Amino acid sequence: MIRLMFVGLWVCAVTLISSYSVAQWSSSLPAEEPQSAYFEGLEYRKVRAINVPVVTDNEVKGYVVAQFVYTADARTLRELSIPPESLVVDRAFRLIYDDTDRQFDGVNKKNLDKLTTEIKTSVNGVFGAEIVKDVLIEELNYIDKRDILK
Repeated sequence: MIRLMFVGLWVCAVTLISSYSVAQWSSSLPAEEPQSAYFEGLEYRKVRAINVPVVTDNEVKGYVVAQFVYTADARTLRELSIPPESLVVDRAFRLIYDDTDRQFDGVNKKNLDKLTTEIKTSVNGVFGAEIVKDVLIEELNYIDKRDILK
């Protein structure tokens, strides 16, 4: 019986001494340097293609097929509660549909810088900060109504 008590005391003593030794040893190690923040940079995100009808004189003349890419800070995108994709698509659709200065029928030059700048400014205005850094045009095509029916 006494032998069993000595074995129990010996196990307790070894456990306490080893725990104390490990604690002392780990506290004497040099502290780890905090890892520098990973530079994430800009992230490019492609939005879905949109089909915008071109209406002139209460008649659909054709469709503009457009797809945009926007750039934003990767960390900021993860922290947003509302993804900017839907806002970019909405604003692009409204600008192409509503603006009478942009006539897509026929061959004429478009002010694409103005279009992308207006999309960026509008989306950033909703967030109240410069979330979207740039808007790029991935695809911009005009399809005449007569070409669709062929």
